[in-house]
Amino acid sequence: MLRLVSPDAALLARIPPFAALLAEAAEELGARLKLDGQFGFVGRIRAADGRTFPIHGKSLGLNPDAAAHIAADKDYTARWLASEGLPAPEGQLAFSPAYQARMALKNAETARRLPGIEAARTFALARGYPVIVKPNTGSEGRDIHLCDSCDALENGLARGFESDEILRIEPWIAGRDYRLLVLDGQVRLAYERRPLAVTGDGASPLSRLVGDRLEALRRHHRGAKLGPGDPRITGCLERAGLSMESIPPAGTSIRLLDNANLSTGGALVDLTGRLPAEVEILATRAANSLGLTLAGIDILAPDLALGLSGATILEANSAPGLDYYASASPENRRRAGEIVSEMLRLRLSRP
Repeated sequence: MLRLVSPDAALLARIPPFAALLAEAAEELGARLKLDGQFGFVGRIRAADGRTFPIHGKSLGLNPDAAAHIAADKDYTARWLASEGLPAPEGQLAFSPAYQARMALKNAETARRLPGIEAARTFALARGYPVIVKPNTGSEGRDIHLCDSCDALENGLARGFESDEILRIEPWIAGRDYRLLVLDGQVRLAYERRPLAVTGDGASPLSRLVGDRLEALRRHHRGAKLGPGDPRITGCLERAGLSMESIPPAGTSIRLLDNANLSTGGALVDLTGRLPAEVEILATRAANSLGLTLAGIDILAPDLALGLSGATILEANSAPGLDYYASASPENRRRAGEIVSEMLRLRLSRP
């Protein structure tokens, strides 16, 4: 049975930073927050005038349902943004054989129109390797595979279909990874995300360095979302000509993942207020086009500090997390708290 409780010190100590910041914002604004007592993931806010509204994870209901659903679909998002003249990657959907078979029982004509594995192969051959295979929905860099050959594509599709039935294949795009958080038409945060990496000491094998790094992440409230044997790590090392037995020279940085998500150990470089106006305009245009009041706009570019040359909007997140940003430093937590307060203030101002 779901039991909603007012967050006490014990609950606040074990729930993610976003929920703790929300509790602080509610108290500041004279509202009452109740969360499920086990995980602090769902709950409700009661405004001072008695109105209530639900909370689900990072979502306070600032975005319309339709906008949030479109943003959750990577293929729809890319095609939507491209139709608006915004830079987005081309791509190809691939539906799993199991999904196609089930659809054939419901509507044979629709099933025949669904692209499958052959469409993915054709796209990759036409665009050239490497390509990225990723779930069409999902977050936190989950199950993203970099494929640099036909065999790697077959493996990436097979592994992808183990957990997802709809995959998107995109050309690999070189560049640095940025997140811009847009709230109510303004960029409130901007930072570069750098992939999980370790630094060699000239004596320790990568197995030890990776294990120590992952343990440090776990202790820093990031959870055990990776293990030393994760195929994304071993694959990244193999492409660099390394293995877990390799001993990198002292001072050498070794990249462990192809993505830079903070949830999988990426490091952030805060760029808030330091990017050109054209970059912020692009992010707000993307959020406004999708109908999102709150959005995390992910951009790949050679260097956003120099402008938009070569920039591509990879994704739009309708419920961007602030947990990893807030946990990076006391100043980051203060900034994140201000944003959560503004989010709640906007929600309370609506009918």
